[in-house]
Amino acid sequence: MIVGTLIVRSLLSGCIAALLSYYISSKALKLAGDMVIIYLSPILEELFKTAFALLLEGGIFLSHATFGAIEAVYDIWTNEGSAYWAGIASIVSHGAFGAITQLVISRTGSSFLGIAAAVLIHTAWNYKVIGFKNRY
Repeated sequence: MIVGTLIVRSLLSGCIAALLSYYISSKALKLAGDMVIIYLSPILEELFKTAFALLLEGGIFLSHATFGAIEAVYDIWTNEGSAYWAGIASIVSHGAFGAITQLVISRTGSSFLGIAAAVLIHTAWNYKVIGFKNRY
């Protein structure tokens, strides 16, 4: 596959994942509050980022990093104060989730295990972030 095509497919998969995750999570957030961010969003995000990368034959890591960049722009655009730090954390954390997913898939050959590992770590991350946010 040509590198440019891989990049475009990866960027596209990250964008689609971001749009679908945002749409579903924002609807659920109105019904269930922060629990959605902790428990549902990691499942949706990790599934969508990886599944679309695989379906479109893009790169898993770049799909995740693209998602993180989109989330960073959204955080900065819609928040004040520490939004820049939240944006940086989005890019770094989603890049890390992508690296974890790719590592587990390459070691086990299982997309399911790769996604599951990222979901568990993402859930723990969101739990800590929400706890921090509610404390301050």
